[in-house]
Amino acid sequence: MFDILKEFKFEKVPRKIAYFDKEPLNLSNELTFFHNKNKFRKYLTQLQYLIKSYTNTPLQAAGIRDSYLKEEFSEKFLIVLLSTSETIKKTNEIIEPRSDMELNNGCFYLEVDTNFMLLLSRDMEGLILGVNTMEIILKQIMEDYMNQKQFDDYIKICTFELIDCIKSV
Repeated sequence: MFDILKEFKFEKVPRKIAYFDKEPLNLSNELTFFHNKNKFRKYLTQLQYLIKSYTNTPLQAAGIRDSYLKEEFSEKFLIVLLSTSETIKKTNEIIEPRSDMELNNGCFYLEVDTNFMLLLSRDMEGLILGVNTMEIILKQIMEDYMNQKQFDDYIKICTFELIDCIKSV
C-alpha cells in the first residue's frame, strides 16, 4: 500500500496551510489542467512537463467552457482546476463557496480535495506564485511515489488548503 505524503516542505512557509483527513486526490491520466484565461496557459506547461518527466504521460490543459463557469467568477479570479472532464462541469459549485474570499494582489488560494486541485488568484503575480507552489508540491509527491516504488497504486495528493502571497501581509 502506498503511504501518501501528508505534509510538504517549502523554502518560505506559506501564510496559511491546513491539512485534512479526507480521501486524497488520485493523480491519473484522466485529469486535465483546466484554466479560465489563455493569457496564463503557458505557465501550466511547467506542470505538464513535470508530470510527464515522472510518468511519461503529460496531463492535458484546456480552457474551462463558458457554460461551466459564471462570468462573475471568471472576472474575479484567475482559475486553474486540475480535475476530470466530469468534475469540471461542477466548476460553479466548486467556486461558489470560495467566491467571497478576499485575496490581495500577489496572493493565491490553493486547495486539494478528493476530486480536484483548485488554484485561485486575482492577478498574474499571485497566479505564477500559485503555479510554482503547485510545482513544488507535485514534485515532492512524485519523488516520494518513486522512492516508495509502489507503482501498482495511484499517485495520491493529500487534501489541504493553502493561502500565500508574494509579500507578507
